Amino acid sequence: LGRHATAQARPRSSREIRKAALRDVGFLTVTIAFALVLFAQVGFIVHLIAFLDPVIGRERAAVAVAVLTAMAVVGRVLFSLVIDRLDQRLASALSFLSQAAALLVVINLHHDYVLIGACALFGFSVGNLITLPSLIVQREFDSASFGVLISLNTAINQVTYAFGPGVVGALHDWSGGYTLPFYLCIALEVVAAALILVRGQPRARPAE
Repeated sequence: LGRHATAQARPRSSREIRKAALRDVGFLTVTIAFALVLFAQVGFIVHLIAFLDPVIGRERAAVAVAVLTAMAVVGRVLFSLVIDRLDQRLASALSFLSQAAALLVVINLHHDYVLIGACALFGFSVGNLITLPSLIVQREFDSASFGVLISLNTAINQVTYAFGPGVVGALHDWSGGYTLPFYLCIALEVVAAALILVRGQPRARPAE
């Protein structure tokens, strides 16, 4: 009995935590959803000036990027005040869809002030996409696994979104414009919004 209790009390190794996470629906939906969204987000932002410059000019394109950046800060601060009281998966899905809506406006409406407003909408959730995975993992998984799971999540996301600018650029060159790659980004955002709402099995959190 003593040996059995000791075995049960033995903390899981990092390898065991990672192996279990890669079979866990809750972890996979968070990780894949944010990987897709960050792929789209980074790909769009890197190419934003190149897209806006011939449409509204370099000066207003710079204003649009500055507004996007400022709104990323505003959005992160405002979210930090309320995020603990929200359904974080639902908040993530709404953030993804807001970026998809902004991209749809960017593709189809080329008025300078409309484009700047769309960049503001897109930027509002940019900063939150970095912190939301950690908050979801913290809420849904035990604290002993947190460090390993966030490291795994971050590694997968970074490897994925590193390809975003290159894929957007390749599709631009192949199609002759940004319509196709930006519609791909919209599709990824919408898929991610649906995926993030898929939750894993409820699990009992260990007593602190």
